[in-house]
Amino acid sequence: MMKFKHKKDMSLFFTLHPALILIISDLNLYAKNKHGIELVITQTVSTQEQDKKFGRVSKAHQLNAACDIRTKDIDAFVVSDLIEYINNKPEYKEYHYLSNSGVKRLAYYHIGTEEHLHVALHSKYFIDK
Repeated sequence: MMKFKHKKDMSLFFTLHPALILIISDLNLYAKNKHGIELVITQTVSTQEQDKKFGRVSKAHQLNAACDIRTKDIDAFVVSDLIEYINNKPEYKEYHYLSNSGVKRLAYYHIGTEEHLHVALHSKYFIDK
């Protein structure tokens, strides 16, 4: 079972794009089976104000296509394995987005206000409200 930092994000998790819910669930199952850990979701859907506060460039969190996972209590090698697993799974290639650095991916390790694993979908999967 996944864990959530905030109760609000537990309910908002189910408003995310269905493909993202599947991908995050798959990643959580992989983390549990391979590394014996449960992932903690720290952010799901955000507001424009929250995105400004965090300095986000993309609207992925606002448009139900991004999710953040806490990494501060996960070994760096495990974080790297999680990223490699989800980014290289052939079934998810169509969901990859093009990063500002020109890399196609689903997930990356982000060091910002709090270090975390950021998982997002290509903008064509954004849910416009």
